[in-house]
Amino acid sequence: MSHHLDSPTAEEDGRVDITDIYIFAGEPANTTVLIMAVNPLAGELSPTTFRAGALYDFKIDTNVDLIEDLVYRVTFGDPDSSGIQRIELRRLEGNSATEYGSHGKLIAEGKTGEVIPIGDGGRIWTGLAADPFFFNLGAFGQFAKLIEENQFDPSVFDTAENALAGHNVTAIVLELPNTALGTDTIHLWGTTTIQHEGKWKTINRAATPLVQQVFIQDEHLKDAYNKSLPKDDIAKYGEAIAAFTAKVTQLAGTVTNPQAYGQQVVQFLLPDVLTYNSLLPVGYGFAGRNGRALADDTPDVILSLLANTPFSDRVGKPDGFRTHFPYLAEPNSITLPN
Repeated sequence: MSHHLDSPTAEEDGRVDITDIYIFAGEPANTTVLIMAVNPLAGELSPTTFRAGALYDFKIDTNVDLIEDLVYRVTFGDPDSSGIQRIELRRLEGNSATEYGSHGKLIAEGKTGEVIPIGDGGRIWTGLAADPFFFNLGAFGQFAKLIEENQFDPSVFDTAENALAGHNVTAIVLELPNTALGTDTIHLWGTTTIQHEGKWKTINRAATPLVQQVFIQDEHLKDAYNKSLPKDDIAKYGEAIAAFTAKVTQLAGTVTNPQAYGQQVVQFLLPDVLTYNSLLPVGYGFAGRNGRALADDTPDVILSLLANTPFSDRVGKPDGFRTHFPYLAEPNSITLPN
C-alpha cells in the first residue's frame, strides 16, 4: 500500500501512520488542496479518531534547500463520548517551522467533521473518509516474493483487486489560497510526531507514494526512513533503492546496465518530496510530476519505473471522489466480524 502500515513503529498506532499525501489545485480559483490521510483500516485495526496531542504536520520548503520554511500543524484533543475531537490549526514560519516545541500562529479551531474557516483565508476539514489509494497489494506481495526468489513474473497482476476497496482512513483536508504557500513552487512532505519520554519522536514521513513499500525491503531501514529528513535521502537510502531496482531490471531484461538504471531511479525518486507549482497542471506521471491528484494512478507509474517497462497492477481509481471540498469519497460502512 502507499504508506499503509509501512514500518514496525507506524504499525503500533494507526492514528499516526500516514497512508498518503496529496496536493492539487482546489475547486475555487487560485487555491491549493493539501491532504494527509492516516489510519489505514480505520475502524478495523484502530479507532476512527486522531491521536490526541500528536503533531500532524504539512511541511513546506519554499527555497529548494529541503528544509521546511513553513509548516501547517494540526493537533487534536481527546475524543468525547461521540468520538468528536477539538482541532487546532497553526501556521509556523522561519526558525519555528523546524522546532517541534514551537506553537506558531493559531489560524483555525473547531471540531472534527466540521468545515472550519481559516482566519487568513481557506478552510480545513478532518474526519473519516473512504481510503483514496488504490493498489493490487496481494499481487505485489506475490511479485516481491518472486523477485526475492530471482524470478520476474508480471502475470501475478492479471487478477485485478484493489486491496483498499471498502476500507476507510481518517484524513486532514486543508484548502489554502495560493498566496499562503509563500511561492509558486514548493516541496511538500508530511510527518506525524508524538511525545515519548519527554521528547518529540517522529513516527512517520511521507510524500512520494510507494517509495518504501516497493523499493525498500528491509524493515529496519523503513523505520529509519520515517524518522529521517528529505535532505538526507540519497545518502542514506539511495544505495538500497538502486540495488533493488537493478535486481528487478536485470531479471526483467529491460536494461543493458541495471546498476546505472538503478542510480537513475534514485535521482527520479529522491529526495522524497512532492514538488508542486501552483501555475502548472497537476499530475503524477512520466510526462511530468507536479503535485499529486486523488485520481493519479501512481502504482502504475511506480511499477513501470521499477521494471523499466510499461506495467500495470490493473486496478483503476475508485468511484466517489468529489469535485468539491473536502474532495475525498464518503466513508465506507464497515461491518466487523463477530
